[in-house]
Amino acid sequence: MNGTPQNDLSQTLERFVDWAREQGWLYKMVPGHLRHLERFLQRRDVRQLGEVNAALLAEYQRSLSLQWSPATVNGYLSTVCALWRYLLKEEIVVEDATRDLRPLHPDYFVPHLYSALELSQIERMTRAAIGQVQEPRQRFSKRTQHAAFCLLRDCGMRVSEACQLDVKDYEPSTRTLRIECTKFFKTRHIPLPRSTCTRLEQYLKHRDPLVAQKGESPALFVSKNGCRLTRVALETHFKHLLCELGLYQPRRRQGRTVFGSTNLHALRHSYAVRTLERWQLEACDVEHLLPLLSGYLGHVKVSYTKHYLHLTPTLRQLASQRFAELALPRLDHCGTLADDE
Repeated sequence: MNGTPQNDLSQTLERFVDWAREQGWLYKMVPGHLRHLERFLQRRDVRQLGEVNAALLAEYQRSLSLQWSPATVNGYLSTVCALWRYLLKEEIVVEDATRDLRPLHPDYFVPHLYSALELSQIERMTRAAIGQVQEPRQRFSKRTQHAAFCLLRDCGMRVSEACQLDVKDYEPSTRTLRIECTKFFKTRHIPLPRSTCTRLEQYLKHRDPLVAQKGESPALFVSKNGCRLTRVALETHFKHLLCELGLYQPRRRQGRTVFGSTNLHALRHSYAVRTLERWQLEACDVEHLLPLLSGYLGHVKVSYTKHYLHLTPTLRQLASQRFAELALPRLDHCGTLADDE
């Protein structure tokens, strides 16, 4: 696994990876986790997994926690536990060295939620950037960025989903978008706001001639060279935009609370919260509508959507108002009954 002459440790880890692939594992991080574990054990002169005990794995967990977040550490530990289940099944070891490992409690994550003013600034900046560039290919690049940012803002999609879209996935007659084989291999259709469709159709008028010159590409969002726009490129453009506007904030930690950076994924969090605020303003039955939001975001369970729902000052105020509307009449009624007595 590490390019050096193999020993029993390396060979055992490779056999586990082969076995996991045969079982249908699709987790790409597992080989990297195992290489990290192998280097840790080699630094402690461990050549066989039978030499590993619970104390050594506890030390490994502590070393991981000094480097990474609890969520990342738990990912490594999940791989280690799966490895030991394999070792016990194959009778390579006789004791479960992972018995004392416990998942770390996750940090409390607070994402950046874009305000209406910030979203308006981003919209104006991306639109103005199109007219400020004279070179045709550079101008098209700005059009692509503007269309992609608007789609992410208006629909709460994952960045990877937007980059994987093909032209055929957009159906203008029904104003729907097909998002195919996304996270955990799900496919869904979502309706688009009319304004979003207008922007997409304006973008496609400029995209199709460029793609015809550069060679056919199925991708919806393409670079100035006619290739599919990558997630890294889109995120880099967005970060530069935020820096120009003075809106960029890096990720930071205060104790066990992590404050997320201003990035593209924060648009997804912002979309979920904006939807919740709109429903509260319209006095909708939020509990009844939450499964719709969950499906729109591509979640199998409503419980997965709670990661994107955050209590904002607006939601707190709206909740207080609705509680007052429901509770005050009943309190007045109780007071009237008491006076009658």
